[in-house]
Amino acid sequence: MNDLLLIRNGTVLDGRPDATPRRADVLVRGDRILRIGNGLRCESAMTLDARGCMVAPGFIDVHAHSDETALLDPSAQGRVHEGVTTELSGNCGYSLFPMAGPGMEERRRALLEQGIEVNWSTAAEYFDRIRSIGTAINRGFFVGHGALRAAVVGEAARPARPRELRRMENLLAESLEQGALGLSSGLIYPPGVFAPTDEIIALCRTTARFGRPYVTHIRGEGRPLLGAIREAIRIARSAAVRLQVSHVKVFGPENWWKFDRLEKILMEARAGGVDLAADRYPYVASSTGLSSVFPAWLMVGGRERALKRLRDPRTRRRLKMEALRLNRRADSWDAVVVASARGAAREFEGLSVAAVAERLNVEPVEAACEILAMSDLDTSAIFFDMSDEHLERIYRWPFVFVGSDSASRSLAGPTAVGRPHPRTFGTFGRFLSEYVMRRRLMPLAEGIARITSLPAQRFGLKDRGLLRPGAYADVTVFVPDEYRDRATYEKPFNLTAGVRHLIVNGQLVIRDGRRTRRLPGRMLQPE
Repeated sequence: MNDLLLIRNGTVLDGRPDATPRRADVLVRGDRILRIGNGLRCESAMTLDARGCMVAPGFIDVHAHSDETALLDPSAQGRVHEGVTTELSGNCGYSLFPMAGPGMEERRRALLEQGIEVNWSTAAEYFDRIRSIGTAINRGFFVGHGALRAAVVGEAARPARPRELRRMENLLAESLEQGALGLSSGLIYPPGVFAPTDEIIALCRTTARFGRPYVTHIRGEGRPLLGAIREAIRIARSAAVRLQVSHVKVFGPENWWKFDRLEKILMEARAGGVDLAADRYPYVASSTGLSSVFPAWLMVGGRERALKRLRDPRTRRRLKMEALRLNRRADSWDAVVVASARGAAREFEGLSVAAVAERLNVEPVEAACEILAMSDLDTSAIFFDMSDEHLERIYRWPFVFVGSDSASRSLAGPTAVGRPHPRTFGTFGRFLSEYVMRRRLMPLAEGIARITSLPAQRFGLKDRGLLRPGAYADVTVFVPDEYRDRATYEKPFNLTAGVRHLIVNGQLVIRDGRRTRRLPGRMLQPE
């Protein structure tokens, strides 16, 4: 097999934020870049014409949720057509390792329902499972605080006891030793929501000992926003750990006034020595489980107990009262759209909760209960509750990267289900085409750096994110005038247009706009 590849006649942006576009050829040998220069010749190399194209490092999705889909569909069709060569999963406190303890059986059952049979318990065993299947792109994973808690404390609504905390620290250290990129938390989701700040600080001290970051979905992005961001900064300071704020946002128009204060808190923390960065997807709607509209105590003890609460009339009344306090705006239910649901609730996909309520002839909060009960709590929703002005300002912050906050999917097969958020297929196309090239929030070189070299440096991905001799040959070749997202909220299963060639570890995954079906991706570990 020929291990030489020559990309000719392209315009190179090498991933540095201050890079100047230049006409150059790129010669690849094996999995590394050999040379970059003008007029390169190599008769034995496979030659790709990049005339009219930008040649950039492969894009890095710093906030993905492909923990399951990596096992179901190694092709990552949506990602590769965006030009993504690396994605980082295990975010928001959710990872598929360690797989142990009181919560294990319920997790096994839930995965089996998706067609995934669990034959691993540790990070190393999970990584081996992915290697055995293959992957079109490089993958890295954080260890989730929720997974650690489920393995030791279960779904109990209480702090970890001293012996339990030591066990969590040991499991965390084991996962980091085996190559997990850092620790993530999801402090609005059970079981992470039940953890006090000191528990997170203790785990972050272990994380810091390994030189890895703490990546957090903070404890609230609406009413509790300012206290939640201060808590994250306190954790980072106390544990001397690098902090990554996931999908930074202000949720809900009634909270938009807090944005200036959020910005001030972040800037002051960075000026005061906190090693802080963030990420954001280029949309003003979020997506998460519909159960998030209800108080956290709904999920105490796991799914079966939660379903019993939903089906008990007295408990349901209490749930509805508290949900109404959490969602005070009269129009808030119009802004919540069912994205995907299981079982009989699938008929509601694409409808707002308000529209479902009208169909069922009940109040919206009752409709939300019915949707969750009908789907055995397996319903995700899209929430239209953010400001585009805020999004522009967030992208002007130089420490913000781009993350899809979604799972890699394809147009057919086991991942082609539901009506997911368009960020699943369009994040990078939308970021570059809309916010960088059209709105000009930053120079193109900086926009490329935000999705290549800067996140690679941040997460310890050695020899990734730059086009230079000796670096891994992860290369995206795209046509700037054609590169754009095509996924919409109504029709999310549309691939991003404009990627002509995609190279992962020196092998073509896309050639002339078509997938080659190769699986050259690798499991990445920090170096």
